[in-house]
Amino acid sequence: MEHRWDAGITAAGEQPPADLLAAVAEELIALWNDLAEAMRRAGAQSWTVECDGLVVRIVMLSRLTSATPWEWIPASLLTSGAYQGILQSAGITFAAPSLDEIHDPNLARRPVLSRRGPQTGGR
Repeated sequence: MEHRWDAGITAAGEQPPADLLAAVAEELIALWNDLAEAMRRAGAQSWTVECDGLVVRIVMLSRLTSATPWEWIPASLLTSGAYQGILQSAGITFAAPSLDEIHDPNLARRPVLSRRGPQTGGR
């Protein structure tokens, strides 16, 4: 490898995605995961400027397309109500999970869609 970013370039492939809406949907999944991680890093503070920036991007892309289905959202954002609150505050229509679904012990083990393909855990 010549540059530290070469692996990322290779993973992106040589051709752009054929379906722009699918590419945006995948990016939204990544942004929701990034938000969960940013909130985790914020610790007791629980919200940072980084979180604000991610919400801006999530809301803008969701308004262009649609809300990311809750099944693709990290469990921490569902249990905290962040996913529901952000979309509701932004006026974006979404299907909310039930309390039973949010507290399902298998929630954290559902597959996660990412640029690297399906993974488990780490929701």
